[in-house]
Amino acid sequence: MKFYDLELHTGDNTIQQLAEFAEKLEYSGIAVCNDFESLEKLEKIKKEIEDVKSNIKILLGVKIKADEPAELNKLISQVRNKVDILIVYGGKYNINRAACENPRVDILAHPEHGRYDNGLDVPCMRAAVTNNVAVQINFRNILHTFRRPRAHILSHIKKNIELCKGFNVPIILCSGAQNTWEMRDPREIISIANVLGMDLGKAFVSMSDVPRGIIDKNLKTLKGEAYRGVEVVG
Repeated sequence: MKFYDLELHTGDNTIQQLAEFAEKLEYSGIAVCNDFESLEKLEKIKKEIEDVKSNIKILLGVKIKADEPAELNKLISQVRNKVDILIVYGGKYNINRAACENPRVDILAHPEHGRYDNGLDVPCMRAAVTNNVAVQINFRNILHTFRRPRAHILSHIKKNIELCKGFNVPIILCSGAQNTWEMRDPREIISIANVLGMDLGKAFVSMSDVPRGIIDKNLKTLKGEAYRGVEVVG
């Protein structure tokens, strides 16, 4: 089975170092998804990725943080055709909802982040299904829980797993690692998701088939072979 981690940050390490360690952990691909700062920085990361020597697939991604839906949509328009993976920094309900309603978004990250509830509801789920937006379980968020008791965070994640299961919304597991020390064997992350209520088979799919589907769809779109559910096959 091929595993993918679609949220890594350069942080204290080079992309070459992240790729080498990911290969040791038996990943088939990773996405470098630093927080968005500028198009110039995105271009710099893209060039770094092109220089990496690795046997695994390395994708250019970005993680967008916005305070209001209008700002979010503006940022998405800026970067969507420049990256392979687009993640929205979740937590605020209006941003969670806007991300689920936008078909240009690939992943809504940690919708429960910084909240006293799980951050998602039925309208979000219906929109996520319609627009094929995956909901992320972020291992780093679990690992570095300071402002909210870890038990509350885990409870909210379990609630979102139940919601996604009920509405058939894709879940994706990511390490969210800021350096190689925070990277984990995919089977460790899968085990944690299983403890939080995911069926073991679904947990494996969330680190294999779900990210692979996102990658394939976006690479075809960037090549002009697909657009919003329409694919050129011949």
